Amino acid sequence: MKGETSHRRPNVKFFVALCAVCATATPLLAGEASFVKDYRDAKFRPLNPPMSAGAEVAVLWGDPNTGPSAVLFKMRKGATPLHTHSSDYHLAVIEGVMKHWVKGESEAAARELGPGSYWHIGGNVIHADSCLTDHCVAFIKWDGKRDGKIVE
Repeated sequence: MKGETSHRRPNVKFFVALCAVCATATPLLAGEASFVKDYRDAKFRPLNPPMSAGAEVAVLWGDPNTGPSAVLFKMRKGATPLHTHSSDYHLAVIEGVMKHWVKGESEAAARELGPGSYWHIGGNVIHADSCLTDHCVAFIKWDGKRDGKIVE
């Protein structure tokens, strides 16, 4: 219907966004003729509490604890507290509907982002995220080590 927001996006938009994010990983995979990771083989593990209750991550390449990496991220319905990361990251929504906002903005005013949506956040920028559906899955490419600090 006219005026309604649809969270279903054509798959083409999703793959364009994902390819753009993946392209940033090319220097790290130099020398690899091909790199394939099947979603069905992803090994999800709990993410560090207390910031991400119920969140899980599956490493696709790299080591998030020490340097650049790419991960699949699962999040249950709900919002994170305001927080920062020391490294930039790029995120593409795969499943569900998410919101992303920076300090000074509100979750209520943040745009709903469905599959194929993308955002980038710089290191040390205070922000928060939420999952509006039962669960959300995203692809995240970290430019450096993955960490997080809750901002009070």
